[in-house]
Amino acid sequence: MVVLPSGTRPCHAFPAARATILRLLDRGVHARLIYQHAARGDLVTRSLVRELTDHGAEIRTSAELIDPLIAYDRRAMILPDSSFWTPPARITEAVTIDDPVMVAFTCGAFENLWNTATPFRPGTKDLSHSFDDLKMSIVQLMALGHKDEMVARRLGISVRTCRRHVAEIMDEIKATSRFQAGVNLMRAGLVDDPFSSLSAHSGTEES
Repeated sequence: MVVLPSGTRPCHAFPAARATILRLLDRGVHARLIYQHAARGDLVTRSLVRELTDHGAEIRTSAELIDPLIAYDRRAMILPDSSFWTPPARITEAVTIDDPVMVAFTCGAFENLWNTATPFRPGTKDLSHSFDDLKMSIVQLMALGHKDEMVARRLGISVRTCRRHVAEIMDEIKATSRFQAGVNLMRAGLVDDPFSSLSAHSGTEES
């Protein structure tokens, strides 16, 4: 089980990662990897994913992920030290954990992520759906009041890419400002009405 946040993979990480996973797959190891949605738009990553899936790996993507994680046989896990990591820098330190309780908890977290993630199959027509997922994640974070920089960091994309998606979203919903975008998205049912819970609470108190 592998979790790889931060969107696209740095080029220097591919040769070693590719060789390691292919060796495991050739030995009959069942490998499952989770990337972020942003990885789907990277041609190098798509090429790697296509090769790994051809060898039997299962790969999915999600909007936001926990820190990098590698788990083996539900018996041990490797947690890279990402506390000071900013892509494309390398992670050079990691901790190995074999405590059964910690491993079980982490594998459970992985399964929760896996069950809600979208299958990543390069060559199929799932790319447009993934970008819909990415845009929906941007909408949800915008509704929480996050700035473009924070949205980009959480979704593993560049600020420039984030702003391009925001512009596309606003164009699709015919909005000329973020305030109008919020109103239109709320009317479309894509984000929650921030006043609905207040109205319900007030009604409860009056009754």
